[in-house]
Amino acid sequence: MANRLPGKGWLGWLGRQVGYVRKAVHTDPLPPPKVIHRENRVEEKELPSQPGVKFRRTVIDEVIVDANKRITDSRVSGGSEPPATP
Repeated sequence: MANRLPGKGWLGWLGRQVGYVRKAVHTDPLPPPKVIHRENRVEEKELPSQPGVKFRRTVIDEVIVDANKRITDSRVSGGSEPPATP
């Protein structure tokens, strides 16, 4: 495949790289997935064995819908195939 690329040598390679970057800049990105549920929880607790030291836990639960991917799992889409057993 390297024999069929336009431009030979270092300048040909550089021109191809500039073309790749230019195409990437002009291409529209995919839209972000839609978040339908988000829950943030922060729990703080002081450690009894070490005064002045806090334990903090942050949990973020999200449910997102990605329109760019199709659901192929038969259990979700209502197919008749039985689920795989481990």
